[in-house]
Amino acid sequence: MVPDRVIPVIFVPGIMGTNLKSSESGDPVWLIDSALGLATDWAFAGAATRKTLLDPRLTEVFPEGKIYSGTGQTESELRWRGWGEVARSSYGKWLVWLENALNDVDSCKTGLRAQLLEKLISDENGPTLLKIEEVELSYMYQLPVHVVGYNWLQSNKASSERLASKIDEFVAKYCAQGKVCEKVILVTHSMGGLVARYYSEVLPNNKSNNQEDQVIAGCRDNVLGIVHGVMPATGSATAYKRVKAGTEGIAGYVLGADAAEITAVFAQAPGALQLLPSTEYGSGWLKIQDGESIQALPHSEPYTEIYIQEKKWWALVDESLINPLDPEKVFITKDWGKIVELIREEVYPFHNSIANAYHNQTFAFFGDDPKHATWGDVIWKRKARRFFESKASENTFPDLLQQPPGKGKGTGTYTIVDPYNKSSSTAKFVLQAPNENGDGTVPVRSGRSPFGKPGVQMCLAFSGVDHESAYKKETQKLFALWAITKLVDRVRGTSLEYQEC
Repeated sequence: MVPDRVIPVIFVPGIMGTNLKSSESGDPVWLIDSALGLATDWAFAGAATRKTLLDPRLTEVFPEGKIYSGTGQTESELRWRGWGEVARSSYGKWLVWLENALNDVDSCKTGLRAQLLEKLISDENGPTLLKIEEVELSYMYQLPVHVVGYNWLQSNKASSERLASKIDEFVAKYCAQGKVCEKVILVTHSMGGLVARYYSEVLPNNKSNNQEDQVIAGCRDNVLGIVHGVMPATGSATAYKRVKAGTEGIAGYVLGADAAEITAVFAQAPGALQLLPSTEYGSGWLKIQDGESIQALPHSEPYTEIYIQEKKWWALVDESLINPLDPEKVFITKDWGKIVELIREEVYPFHNSIANAYHNQTFAFFGDDPKHATWGDVIWKRKARRFFESKASENTFPDLLQQPPGKGKGTGTYTIVDPYNKSSSTAKFVLQAPNENGDGTVPVRSGRSPFGKPGVQMCLAFSGVDHESAYKKETQKLFALWAITKLVDRVRGTSLEYQEC
């Protein structure tokens, strides 16, 4: 018999994981049905094209992406559940796996959940074998897998509002079908974790109490729990690195190979800017080194010390790259003002609102592997001088830090004016290789940040985790399945609980 109680399991993707379309024409502008197709679309797109097409004000979610088959569900059902909103190449097979694992008919005998009665996910302290009671209870509920994409160019606050609307829609439809549906389980990838945290802990939730409307901070009561995968909990220095030097490797052809291509999009996209390190990330992660002289920033917070510093070569944004549609830089002052406004009104408040804020049933995993080295610190190191060039002194080094961006394509090298060297009028600073374990995008310091925070039940490290492919390996998929099964047990005290006769 099919259970009449439903707990939607809702997947929230990472940045760039949602298909987008032009709000005006309806044509897709960011469609990830295949990695090759995306590369073909964007490999030769310059900064001006990227700025025009990837404008948060002129784009919205495109729900008509291709969907993997193999679930037993109709395409129309999966499309209603949102499967066409997200990157098929990144998430398609994972969604099929999760749907089948949560909606098998083995009734606690041979399914994947039953295997977790005898198989540990990890040898690390934390995960225990599932109990037979937990597995049996999970089979007493329908656990349909839904997806909620979002316009990742917009603020994660706006994305959380879309998440809220879709959750209300899903729950209402199940209730209209005569089913009992009250709460959901969220599973997130990367930046989707920030969206989910804002939804559960910050987004105003209108409740009715004694016929008087109340506004309660956070929609946590709608959620049994959240499973986070490779979440940049406190941001990532990789975001700064990519604005300054482009995206590394083959991915650069799609995401932007240099500072010009990345800045053109980042400068207008609060969602992307919200991936920058927050104050929680810590101090001193940006280092400029000239011999024995080192400047480490921020001292206290990165917003004024790094992100809105103007006309300094190491600052986040080279203002000349903000608007490639204005080659004469007629509007450069106005464009710079928009960046400052975004940092002050969208980035800092968002970071501050979710600081240390986690749903009280949070399970998370992150990558911790030297083979996936990540920018935990970003280090600019002056290229070794020739023997006749003088070394910087404590008096001259601060002046080098005041120099504007000089020559360089924005791929990891800046050549700036050195007014103190008579024999050589320039100084070349080179971006150093990534220096921290991680997943290639999120360093350990950010991935493990939830550990020990109120509400966090588990925050587990895994080796061999690549950021984009975090849910493609069996171990991480089983962790999510294990956590979801544990969370179903939280139905006690809700309308979803079965009452004993």
